[in-house]
Amino acid sequence: MPNLTSWGSRELEKLKIDMDRLFNSLCHDYGIPSVCGIIDCKPKTNMQEIEQSLEVSTTMPGFQAEDLEVSVAETSMTISGEKNVTFEGGRRTSHFKETIPLPCRVDPENVKATFKDGVLKIILFKCVIKPETIISINAE
Repeated sequence: MPNLTSWGSRELEKLKIDMDRLFNSLCHDYGIPSVCGIIDCKPKTNMQEIEQSLEVSTTMPGFQAEDLEVSVAETSMTISGEKNVTFEGGRRTSHFKETIPLPCRVDPENVKATFKDGVLKIILFKCVIKPETIISINAE
């Protein structure tokens, strides 16, 4: 079996996307909500550093702004959400909670969050590091 190669994260992510698409198509054919509406699904999150801020974008299909909560500490951010899904044969509450470590310290008091078209966008402003200060010493 010398032709075997191990899959990297790119191949595994593609497989996951293909499987999600397959199950969503199957659910659509039988008239039931998508799998993500019934079971917990981890939202896809992208983070990029832009000058004095971090911009986090998270896809949240099926959620509304009031279903979500964001809490921020200096070195991490937690996104959580809960929604009720009704489908033929029942009702289920779907929820998730994800804590994301941040690559730098941010100011938890200075955060902006918006939700539009199923995308949660969070702007976290970096902590301002004050330059070193020389202190004068008074002789007594």
